Amino acid sequence: MSAIERMTRNIKSRLVNRRNLSALTQAGAAGFGVTATEVQHAAHQRTDVLERLARMAEFHETAGALASAGRYELLEMARKCDRCPHERKCARILYAALRPCAKEVDFCPNAAEYPALAVERHTTDAT
Repeated sequence: MSAIERMTRNIKSRLVNRRNLSALTQAGAAGFGVTATEVQHAAHQRTDVLERLARMAEFHETAGALASAGRYELLEMARKCDRCPHERKCARILYAALRPCAKEVDFCPNAAEYPALAVERHTTDAT
């Protein structure tokens, strides 16, 4: 599949998702444990935000902690990632063949969150 076809498919999918999610009521969103506003925000994020979060978690060796992060922690981290002005730099580093060093990813707005997640998970596991 060419890059144009992939981009077209992604745009079409996002438009369909946005249309479907716009019909979600507060009560319907509450059934998922979120607000309708949070659902709308998630629907408008860049398509690769969750993948970037996961790759950055792998770099920080906190993939398990990210997977078990609380809903609001994850939403806040996704919000920060979505608004980050370093998208190109992030892509070059996270998708490079070589593993980045810590100084190369210190631009990430969530850089401090990953170690905190690991500590929080370790504390929770210990109790």
